[in-house]
Amino acid sequence: MSMTLILALGCAGTPQVEPEAPITPAVETTADPVSEETETPEAAASPEPDADAEAVYRALSIRDPAPSCETVEALSETPVETLLFVVDNAQQPPWVGMRAADCLLTRHAEEAQEAIESWVSHTETKGLAILALNQLDAMPLEIALSVARTALAGPEADTARTRISRATTPEIKALVE
Repeated sequence: MSMTLILALGCAGTPQVEPEAPITPAVETTADPVSEETETPEAAASPEPDADAEAVYRALSIRDPAPSCETVEALSETPVETLLFVVDNAQQPPWVGMRAADCLLTRHAEEAQEAIESWVSHTETKGLAILALNQLDAMPLEIALSVARTALAGPEADTARTRISRATTPEIKALVE
């Protein structure tokens, strides 16, 4: 079962059918398991999801209505770590990682600060950066200021400046005025 989740999480190019509750992993395989000698570097590098990560992935895969963060977090004994795992590994459906990131931003920004600052520091995570910058007002002030400063020093500083200017918290908005 966990191998199918890895396949579901790692097959970004695979067309997806809108899942129904409860969903099964998006990709099923009937092929023999890949032996260690023929394993691709991507497969070898893919972390193995635990039962909590699989449960959170399934819950977040449901298209509508989106489950609440409270509901999703209740599926894991370590919700922050599990949500971070899902953000880093879920590729299909595309909203799974973004929903997990939104829960981290709005409910666990302090614990996830390092990851959030990483998102706003790299062009590869531009979607997560935009989500984070749009949620600055929902974060504790010190975390939001640190994330905003990190974004302004990063490769997407112009995009960051525009998003930070939309903040309603005066201290955050002052960083770009």
